[in-house]
Amino acid sequence: MNIKEVKELLERFDAGALKKYGQNFLINEHVLTTIATSLGTANKYVIEIGPGLGSLTRYLVKYYDKVLAYEIDPKMIEVLKNTIFDKLVIKEGDFLKSNIDKDIIEHFDSNDIYMIANLPYYITTPILLKVLEETKKITKIVIMIQKEVADRFLGKPNTKDYNSLSVLIQTFMNVKKVIDVSKNSFYPVPDVDSTVIMLERKEKPDFEILDEDLFLMVNRLLFRQRRKTIVNNLKDTYNKDDILIILNNLGINVLARSESLTIKQIIDISNELSKIGK
Repeated sequence: MNIKEVKELLERFDAGALKKYGQNFLINEHVLTTIATSLGTANKYVIEIGPGLGSLTRYLVKYYDKVLAYEIDPKMIEVLKNTIFDKLVIKEGDFLKSNIDKDIIEHFDSNDIYMIANLPYYITTPILLKVLEETKKITKIVIMIQKEVADRFLGKPNTKDYNSLSVLIQTFMNVKKVIDVSKNSFYPVPDVDSTVIMLERKEKPDFEILDEDLFLMVNRLLFRQRRKTIVNNLKDTYNKDDILIILNNLGINVLARSESLTIKQIIDISNELSKIGK
């Protein structure tokens, strides 16, 4: 889909690129093809979030047997319903309020689902957190995100890019960059460049996690204020003396900040907390 086609669709359906939904339409055919085919087509089913005018959707229905697309903008839903018919199911509403596993059971006859999307940048992190924390049925993900956010996915301790999302992604997923995308590949042109990344769910984390739900919570707590110490981030939820004992037993400096912790150390803290409860 080129700029002319985008403008024609917007005019035909009296629609526009809405900032509140982070709408910038991808017009680079090479990038669209790369995204759609980067996972191969062995899997039959794919979820797309925020299809907009359907630039990427047109490729997905070409390569996959069924596409479940979540779209919140009524105007974009109208465009999709009137321009793309084959193999597309449109889920109207906010993906963040959806029950992913329920929707997968309703629309697919498989528990091995791919997610391929050009995510709205303003909600990239909430969307990925929801997918990683609420379902194991989505096994591979290819997404285009803000380049700065992609850097965080690979962030290491004691760097500005390291946060709870870095830990979450690297614990459960293998991450690979697919392609960098210039901001000039979009209409309207956004303020930032983008990166397409591939995430594949690991069969199991590299380190044993005794209580996965607790680990997810502890990871969030540790990075509530990333420059604070581990103790200060956890003491409102757990007994301070217990925290100090755990850190000493694990050989972690009690004055250390959360941003200095390795993934293994975060898992170790979570495992020890699971043994004592709150």
